[in-house]
Amino acid sequence: DSDRRAAMSLGIEHRSPGSDLELNALEDVDDLLIRRTRKQPRSKARKVCGWCCSKEVLRVVAFSLVFLILGAIIGHVSVRITTTDSGLYTSAVAESQYTTKFMVVGDFGREGKDHQSDVALQMALVGEIFKPHFIVSTGDNFYPSGLKVENDPQVMRTFSSVYAYPSLKVPWYAVLGNHDYGDGSDKHDMRTSPSLQSSEFMQVLDERWICCGGRDFVSERVNFTDDGLLELFFVDTSPYVHEYYKEPWASVSGGILDEKEKVEAKRGELDLAIEMSIAPWKIVVGHHPVRSNGMHGDTPELLSVFPDLLNKYKVDFYLNGHEHDLQDISEPGNPSLRYITSGAGSRTRIESGYGHNEKNYFSFKSGFVTIALSKKRARVQFWHYDSTMAYEYYVDKA
Repeated sequence: DSDRRAAMSLGIEHRSPGSDLELNALEDVDDLLIRRTRKQPRSKARKVCGWCCSKEVLRVVAFSLVFLILGAIIGHVSVRITTTDSGLYTSAVAESQYTTKFMVVGDFGREGKDHQSDVALQMALVGEIFKPHFIVSTGDNFYPSGLKVENDPQVMRTFSSVYAYPSLKVPWYAVLGNHDYGDGSDKHDMRTSPSLQSSEFMQVLDERWICCGGRDFVSERVNFTDDGLLELFFVDTSPYVHEYYKEPWASVSGGILDEKEKVEAKRGELDLAIEMSIAPWKIVVGHHPVRSNGMHGDTPELLSVFPDLLNKYKVDFYLNGHEHDLQDISEPGNPSLRYITSGAGSRTRIESGYGHNEKNYFSFKSGFVTIALSKKRARVQFWHYDSTMAYEYYVDKA
């Protein structure tokens, strides 16, 4: 695994950060943009529809009916904007001082459906200009209930073929979510095997995949430059959650009931690893939120432990999924610690951000997050699947 990781990193380290936007980057974006230019023959039904749409009143009525029907089916109405303007992505440029750059996406694994393919395309378009060194997955990588067999075809349908764009061919660091443990399985379906998402099995199918937090705690020092700016700490959070213990799927081989006894030891490992870290930027990654304004809200088992740990060792970000939305929350009394939810990689929920935490940002649109790090500053951007860069902020190192 270390050899493969080093080989992949070598190919990435030589990418030029580029303080100026290169022309060929915009051209690459243009090459990826979808354009429909070929006119199809018109059937009789289409001619009738065209005549109706040419009448203003009929057009209003027709579109109103269509939207009402769609609203009844999916519970809300959304409008997708298909962009053909590569200039929309210029805000993704990260200046030369940002020497470590990555994307964060989660809760995506739906075989390209429910906007997963749309998010993947936008990640690729942004990536052509942003040039990420790696990507972090915050879990729930394969819906509805994880991988069932070795060489599972879901890997190709949900991961390899969906994220096949050149700019996304970088290492993917992944944690497991509750669905990767078997949540969503039929009552008597005990086939889910969480270990099938480990690097040992996954890299045979796609060498980009590095599963850090799924089985045992792993600290990854990410060195894409000589300054060693970042250390990532991956936590397997599903075994922390007590409500899962009574679920039938929790008893699969290598599942939550097998892992829950290791929680205390892993937390001790995490405490020691962060204490020993000398990296300027420290980021913890888990599937479940510590603080959240989404449907699930705060995770009590994490909230009782993690804020003290994160504050004590001056951790900069906690990244999570689980909530099918995008969020940014500051730690009360410590605005330098930010909780970022990036769980909008495919299907989202209509939520109002009604939690008790004071929110900096909340959106239920499908999308992802980019983070760029320099020695003294972090830049965070939230991107939607419709090409909108919806929210941006900076964090300065003291």
